Amino acid sequence: MSLLLVFNAAMLITTLAGTVVGSWLCWGIKEPEHLALRPLGGFCLGMAIWCGSHVLLQHTNPAISQLALLGLLANPFIPTTFLHFALLFIAPGDSPQRLQHRLRTPVAVLYLLALAVTFISFKTTNAAFPAWLVFPAFIMLDSAGWLNLFYTIVVGVVAHAILIWGWHISSANKRRSIVALFIAGGWGLVLASSFVLPSLGIAWFPYPMLLLPSYVLLLVYGIVRYQLVVVNRWAVRAVFWLCILLALLLFITLFTTIADLLGVKPFTDIPLWELWLYSAFVLLVGSSLYRPAQRLAEKLIYPGAQLREQTLQYWLSELQSCGSWDTLKQTASLLLEKHLTMPVHICFEHPNASITLPTLYCQRYHEGWQLHLLHWENATPGAVHVAEMFGTLLASSCRGLQQQLHLAEQTQQRLKEQHLVELGALAAAMAHELRNPLNIIAMASTQCDQTTRQHIKIQIDRADHLITDMLCYAGPLTLQREPLTLHPFCQSIAHFIGQRYQVPITIDVATDLTLNADRHRLQQVLTNLLENAAAFTRNITNGQIHISAVKTINHSLQLGIHNNGPAIPDEIQQHLFQPFISKRQGGSGLGLAIVRRIMDAHQGHVWHTHSEQWPCSFICEFSLTTLDDHASRE
Repeated sequence: MSLLLVFNAAMLITTLAGTVVGSWLCWGIKEPEHLALRPLGGFCLGMAIWCGSHVLLQHTNPAISQLALLGLLANPFIPTTFLHFALLFIAPGDSPQRLQHRLRTPVAVLYLLALAVTFISFKTTNAAFPAWLVFPAFIMLDSAGWLNLFYTIVVGVVAHAILIWGWHISSANKRRSIVALFIAGGWGLVLASSFVLPSLGIAWFPYPMLLLPSYVLLLVYGIVRYQLVVVNRWAVRAVFWLCILLALLLFITLFTTIADLLGVKPFTDIPLWELWLYSAFVLLVGSSLYRPAQRLAEKLIYPGAQLREQTLQYWLSELQSCGSWDTLKQTASLLLEKHLTMPVHICFEHPNASITLPTLYCQRYHEGWQLHLLHWENATPGAVHVAEMFGTLLASSCRGLQQQLHLAEQTQQRLKEQHLVELGALAAAMAHELRNPLNIIAMASTQCDQTTRQHIKIQIDRADHLITDMLCYAGPLTLQREPLTLHPFCQSIAHFIGQRYQVPITIDVATDLTLNADRHRLQQVLTNLLENAAAFTRNITNGQIHISAVKTINHSLQLGIHNNGPAIPDEIQQHLFQPFISKRQGGSGLGLAIVRRIMDAHQGHVWHTHSEQWPCSFICEFSLTTLDDHASRE
């Protein structure tokens, strides 16, 4: 293959690449925030004209040669468009639209200067077109040509100086783009400047210019890679097919070499460049037919299962807008049933055996969500295919909703902790301010008679108890876990409460049952619950309190406090564990709220229930797995 043919091919490839990329940047991108890419498109078009002019210069027709000379001497427009791009691309603290309006006059002056230099150099040049190496004609610069080149270099230096300034004031992706521009710019300078070597009598030309097709691609890649994420998938496809093409060329070269060694003449007689051209043509035809053939195959295999991209986008948008699991389940069922015109079932927990409808079961694992199709045996292949695609979107939406709810829970927890910190500070201040006058009242009561002094003491003790509960509810809560044997622990607290309130308390707790918990906090839980139960049973006939503890099949322990006192009214049950809701006579109204806070700290649960034998029961459930994990870490 001759050097002239390779050179012309490189110039034509650069011309084609510059024209396509330049046209796309100038007219294919409509977003206002990407206006800076239009001058870059002009730069690519200028490169295309400049490279195409090298090919036209070899034509014997004088008119075409003059046209080629004009294209080469239009060189100043290339750095001018690059300078225009650099000014818009940096855009410090301003929108591209406003900056473009402000730069309208300076940029117009720059383009007029480029036009003047091009026109003057074209009219005054006496450039010769002698033969050079394998080239029948090549440009030899005279004084006007060197002036043209000098102006081009000066404008290019100014443009790169602006980029250096932009690198200092920019960050993140823009800095990476500027670095990529410098790498591509240096590469292009080395390659393109080689066209002046014949004028200096240096015989290195045209070898550097053979790599010019890579210059436009590298330059645009420096911008597109970091600024237009939406086109990266197209870049991935382009790189993929380029790799396939290079692999094909390598295979053909290897194949012809082996054929030559084996003496297979039908292949060795065909020029290598023709084999490359034929193979590239076959690859191009195959790639263009790939998507239509794939769609045809999908229509044949999955009739009625074709989904437009707009439908998938609509499904994903509707699923991602759901804010709860119930809403997501209902939305998913409606979307899929509407498309398939058949009833389907959506579930996030293992479905019951009684459900026979076609089911999409999204199961949660530690590493994510996995889709299962159940009972789709009687559905058509098209419906199954649609269900699989919909299920992929549903699993993705499950992951998003899980993260969204987790983030909301963390935010709520932070707000709750912040509120408790503020409430704790207020409670500590109030406790200090209240206990001082209470002490003064207690000391002053010593001058009163016995009945008045006893009454004052009872009220002071009640106020002090309220202050203590308020500090316990609002203050910081830390746990010191230790293994507790529940039977003697419950027995000691029950003995104290039973003697104080004169109410019988029975215990049904295994002697070997242990719990890893905070002794002091668990004592508060039992004391509060037993005091509440005693307050409502000591004044009734045959009042009883019962303590039970059992292990469940879910690796948890349920500690129950039961009594046969009056049932709690329904209007109070929904707000039982809120402060000052369930207030017994003589209590602070914070007992159950403190119980819930302590159980939350143990990562457990507390709730109220009732039965025929025990009209009022409170169940405290501790997760044995969670508490054991905490113990092992400590």
